[in-house]
Amino acid sequence: MSARGRGGARFLRPKRKVPAAIAALVLLAAGLLIAVQALSALFGHPARIVPYDRVADWARAATWQDNAVMASAGAVAIVGVLLILIGTVPGRPRLVALRSGDPDMIISTPRRMLARVLGTVAAQVDGVRRARARVRGRRVTVHAGTDLRDTAAVRERVRVAVEDELAKLAPVGRYTVKTKVRGAP
Repeated sequence: MSARGRGGARFLRPKRKVPAAIAALVLLAAGLLIAVQALSALFGHPARIVPYDRVADWARAATWQDNAVMASAGAVAIVGVLLILIGTVPGRPRLVALRSGDPDMIISTPRRMLARVLGTVAAQVDGVRRARARVRGRRVTVHAGTDLRDTAAVRERVRVAVEDELAKLAPVGRYTVKTKVRGAP
């Protein structure tokens, strides 16, 4: 795979917008709360939204060995690690990057559309009554039905037809094709 192809596929990976928005809103609310508390105390009329005196008394009396302190520190650490993982691990791609003649152009198709196209190609193979395909990760699984009893030849024709169509579409990355053909009883 070329460097441009990998870059195109990486460009199409979904970002973690919803977790980022939630984290941003939580941090915004905490920042506004702190700002209101600090400004109101600065002007001589503390807002007392957070019971500051009780929190300060608890913080003065608590030691690092207290169970509550350890549990709070552990919870904050776990939330921090989860936020880092959510931010660094990209989501499951919903689009398949396809190669084009222009190296600066990115073409993509939804996975469902690719599966629909490949299922249609499989359904047009001689001897196939109906077919559907599913794209998961780098694997295409085709389920086909035939009225014939000997399914080996049909399975091979379906696999070849789907692989030929994949070669024409030229997705970035290699896809394996698995075919399952159900014959007549």
